[in-house]
Amino acid sequence: MLEWLGILLALLQSACWAGTSIILRVLSKRLDAYVVNGLRSIVGWVVVVLITFVTGGFADWHLLTWTRLFYLVVPGILGGVFGDGLYVYSLKAIGINRAFPISNTYPIFTVLLSALLLGEPITWLMLVGMVLVLLGVYLVARPRHSVDDAPSILPRAVLLKGILFALGSALIWGSTAVMLVLGLKGIDSAMANTVRVPAVALIALLVAAKRGNLKEVRTLSRNTVILLVAAGVLGWGLGSWLFTSALQMVGASKTTIVGAAAPLFAVPLSMIFLHERPGRLTLVGTFLTVLGIALVV
Repeated sequence: MLEWLGILLALLQSACWAGTSIILRVLSKRLDAYVVNGLRSIVGWVVVVLITFVTGGFADWHLLTWTRLFYLVVPGILGGVFGDGLYVYSLKAIGINRAFPISNTYPIFTVLLSALLLGEPITWLMLVGMVLVLLGVYLVARPRHSVDDAPSILPRAVLLKGILFALGSALIWGSTAVMLVLGLKGIDSAMANTVRVPAVALIALLVAAKRGNLKEVRTLSRNTVILLVAAGVLGWGLGSWLFTSALQMVGASKTTIVGAAAPLFAVPLSMIFLHERPGRLTLVGTFLTVLGIALVV
């Protein structure tokens, strides 16, 4: 029962991440990536504090040793500041339909590192399921000529740069999931986020200040503020809580593989907000992704 609940939470987290990605695509055109991540992290921190109060998670405060803090804060900074930053830059360079499937290969890195560092078992069904999920993700969110998001043909240098950014985000996300498992052992997941999310906000805003882009905060429009709040609630608020809870219940490998199904939710959202039209192979990709998740479970 606990495992099925963990899978459900991972699916809900992927839905939150899909919605966040749509919002980030819009914000990436208006603000510096680190300003975006810093401000939405502040919003997310408020959300996780409220969740922690409701769930009574602050009772675990005494369990925050220096070692545990390292495994909670460092992954948050690496993933939330640099991983998310690279992802936002890849969105800007090559568009969501290219960046999204590339960055969602992060379960490959998680599965390998989980086996090496955490001793999590890898079965043939899990490997086959992961391949099907990634293939399905590609078919669902592959580049299409009708996308009003980025040009179909990009200069080689821009395309290569965007691909490297997306792969970099995948590598960072995949490795930080493994580190988080070590920090989350025996502690309330919501409370854990109350210490890692503000660290992300602080570092992101410091980087933005060093780059001279923090002044963008003074010119935020009402619409941009609404989008930042929505991205914070979905991403670093609900999404981070669901993600860490799923990690505790089913481990890093299964959580990240199931979480990679986010394009299933992103495609209909991108149709509505980015005016994208799904191709003929979208249904095939959806079927393969669902089948892959079934094998993993």
